[in-house]
Amino acid sequence: MEDRFWLSREDDDAGARAVLRLSGELDLEGAPSLAEAAGPLLHDRARTVVLDCEDVTFCDSSGLNTLLILREHSETSGARLLISRPSPSIRHLLRLTHTDQVFRVVDGIDDVDVPHP
Repeated sequence: MEDRFWLSREDDDAGARAVLRLSGELDLEGAPSLAEAAGPLLHDRARTVVLDCEDVTFCDSSGLNTLLILREHSETSGARLLISRPSPSIRHLLRLTHTDQVFRVVDGIDDVDVPHP
């Protein structure tokens, strides 16, 4: 059975935080959808973008590369990119590749403080 990638987006009332809830396989097929959804959000330096990865069942090098590119975009623009509730597969991949040191990882979406402009 195929576990296709999908995502949904939620914005807070002030527009300072966007949560992208990811599900399924973040791979060669799914990674472009994430880049397309998250990339434009990272152009606003006052914005916090949270990637809720609780339901990601698999992530390959394409998915990891997309996460790293999004992180680079956030650093350049001054936006904040966080990974929330990483699934065991995401957590394992981040540890294995030592990229757990470059991402801000939080245990829950409610743990994310949104700075006020």
